[in-house]
Amino acid sequence: MDTWYGSKGVEVVFACGGGIYTSAAEAAVKTGGKVIGVDSDQSATIDDYKEGLTVTSAMKGLQVTIDNVLDAVLDNEWDKYVGKIENLGMESPDPAENYVQLPEETTQWDGTFTKEDYQKLVQRMYNGEYEVSSDSTTFPETEITATDYGSIK
Repeated sequence: MDTWYGSKGVEVVFACGGGIYTSAAEAAVKTGGKVIGVDSDQSATIDDYKEGLTVTSAMKGLQVTIDNVLDAVLDNEWDKYVGKIENLGMESPDPAENYVQLPEETTQWDGTFTKEDYQKLVQRMYNGEYEVSSDSTTFPETEITATDYGSIK
């Protein structure tokens, strides 16, 4: 992964997939790159390699999920969940109450996108001002450049 950062021009790696963050973090330390964590706020773990290495983490709202299910159990409403498969996402204009979120306290906010901008964006998405399609068969009308560097060696 060193070559991704070093000679390919990659600045940030989204390290999704179990322990892959270790390779991304080690390479980022050597080359001055950055890492995006996954599933939970991984800043404490990734920043052990070097302070400030983690840009943010794409988090599953595990605490929200656990709280909601345990509340349902305590309220005798387990039948809402038992035997069901659900796609959980945005449930509230408050980012902390959603099933997907960014860690507000450890994300590296800057002058171009702030914590307040993130909070407003979540509110606008929740209120329907911005729509995020779940359609995976049609590509959005935008230009995306992606480079596949193949397997990590």
